[in-house]
Amino acid sequence: MNLTYTDTITPEDFLRLRTTMGWTPIAMEQAANGLRHAAKIICVKDGSEVIATARILWDGGYQAQLCDVMVMPAYQRQGIGREMVTRLTGWLQDQLKPGWNLKLNLSAAEGKEPFYEKLGFRRRPCENAGSGMDKWMHGKE
Repeated sequence: MNLTYTDTITPEDFLRLRTTMGWTPIAMEQAANGLRHAAKIICVKDGSEVIATARILWDGGYQAQLCDVMVMPAYQRQGIGREMVTRLTGWLQDQLKPGWNLKLNLSAAEGKEPFYEKLGFRRRPCENAGSGMDKWMHGKE
């Protein structure tokens, strides 16, 4: 393996990873907009092949979202996901000014909660927080 970490990914490669992971399809324009508006992106290549990505959405204030953590199945369990999340959370930590607090949210895929717990995230619901929730919305045809 010849892994390199960069801060960009094309919408085409992003959509290819989503398909490989079996995730809900999105339009090319949505992928391009989402990548353009991300606060920080990590893309991992093995040679010239994109094999993983993750990104941070951040309002510049006190709320951020870790999302789209994807590692191609053949490359899983090799520390790539951990490295991406560590780099992204480290970058976010470096952005915080003295006295700032930030809540980093994520929606773990089913069964992936232990991976994130090892990286310091807490499972919800818990003593002072309810379940994380989401809702897919669809455009009219």
